Amino acid sequence: MTPLPIEFTSEEFQFTLNVSILVALLSFYFFARNWKRLRIIENTPTAKLRSAHQGYIELEGKGQLVDDQRIYAPLSNHPCLWYRSQIEQQESFVENNRTQTRWNVVYKSTSDHRFKLTDGVNSCYVDPNGAEVSGDEKLVWYGNTEWPARTQILESQSIVHAMTNGYRYTEWLVLPGQSLYILGQFSTWSAATQKSVRDVMINLINDWKQDQLSLQERFDTNQDGNIDQEEWEAARQEARSEAQRIHNQLALEPDTNIIAKSNNSAQPFIISVYPQALLVRKYRNNACIALAACLLSICIAVWLWHVHE
Repeated sequence: MTPLPIEFTSEEFQFTLNVSILVALLSFYFFARNWKRLRIIENTPTAKLRSAHQGYIELEGKGQLVDDQRIYAPLSNHPCLWYRSQIEQQESFVENNRTQTRWNVVYKSTSDHRFKLTDGVNSCYVDPNGAEVSGDEKLVWYGNTEWPARTQILESQSIVHAMTNGYRYTEWLVLPGQSLYILGQFSTWSAATQKSVRDVMINLINDWKQDQLSLQERFDTNQDGNIDQEEWEAARQEARSEAQRIHNQLALEPDTNIIAKSNNSAQPFIISVYPQALLVRKYRNNACIALAACLLSICIAVWLWHVHE
């Protein structure tokens, strides 16, 4: 057996080999993930809101609030379209006779509030639940209470503040008016198609049953304290007529367009403040770095195995 150029115990050799294989597998996963997103973005044409088809598409426009219903980030109290908030607590511990510190997450929250995407003429709702959100607004500040005592932080604080404070607050934000690129499942929701006349009728009858006294006053025509078969038929006829009227009103309501996460796990849901060209470059660079790390890790593992034989 050829001796190792670097002295390894058997345990060290096995540990280094295992780490090399693990890094190679993780790197390949990140390569495949980034390369897949790169190819999907490049191969999916950008649709216009006025002519967008039902299905998996990409859209571009500006984000705006829904009917001026303001959304506030919970830590900084900043108005926004979307937020991801995190609170970490600093902990000291002793390892190898040295005192070290680490940050433990004690609170996390991600916005699931809907907002709108507009191209200046048309608009659609955006449901950010489950999205991979890329933003360029990040706030970091520090304090000595679990929940931040200060809000309306306009700028991130320097790392120097971490030396005298036990908590770190971080928020990632998407702000109203920012340009957005969105890749997801586009669908049109119609109030009339969501419920049939029969569904509306059943809901009406169930509501009437909640108030038995009123139900008897309306349909117990022989005043015997019970609603017989003939009286129930009259109630159903009235419920059917009322349901048809309600359904006709629903048909007059405008359709609602929404883009959200696809039910197909192979189709990523991406919301990004970065333009498409920059997003493509980001995924390409990440894929190349991951592939290089994968190949390097494989070479190290092969070399270790070879010299150990």
